[in-house]
Amino acid sequence: MSIEAIAAAQSSQGAAASASSKLNTDFDTFLTLLTTQLKNQDPLEPLDSSEFTNQLVQFSSVEQNIATNQNLEQLLNLTFANFATDAVGYIGKEVVAESPTAILTDGSANWGYELDAPAEKVQLFVTDAAGRLVHTSDLQNLSGNQTFNWNGKDSNGRQLSDGAYTLRVIAQDAAENEIQVTMKQSGVVSAVEFDNNTPVLTVNGSGIQLSDVITVRDVATGS
Repeated sequence: MSIEAIAAAQSSQGAAASASSKLNTDFDTFLTLLTTQLKNQDPLEPLDSSEFTNQLVQFSSVEQNIATNQNLEQLLNLTFANFATDAVGYIGKEVVAESPTAILTDGSANWGYELDAPAEKVQLFVTDAAGRLVHTSDLQNLSGNQTFNWNGKDSNGRQLSDGAYTLRVIAQDAAENEIQVTMKQSGVVSAVEFDNNTPVLTVNGSGIQLSDVITVRDVATGS
């Protein structure tokens, strides 16, 4: 089961407990009405017990379903706890992830990207957290793995404030066919946070979804 599936299931956590509480209330009300009816029935024309039996069977069936859901919630909680423990183990590790976001710090932001084929023309577009275009670059004749080091200055030469910035790369071959580009972000995991029960790794000050990680290395040995 994926992390996303667990998070989706946990979003309804407590629903079974609420349903169980309501069932108990309804059942108590049913027993009260049943007892009252039995006390006040006409001895010469006793009430038909088949309807009461059917309702008791329905209550029992609903109760079993609620119990099954509660057991499932406990299993999901245990599974998520294992995911959380595994995620914490990433702290201190160097990871490479498919992410277009980097953090500008002290006038420096770094990205990595990989071209699926040699490109004659490559355009780089940097946008800020609000989606505004702040920098563009035009490159030529690139192939394979590339890096882009940005000094944090916009097109007018103004130094921009530190924060998260996103890089978009458009690459074309000699026939102007677009080439597939894979964005890569690398760095050491400094913390793990949980967004809607989904582990998010903090790398270079920005969040990276655990599902986006493609490589994990030990910083000490590089293995």
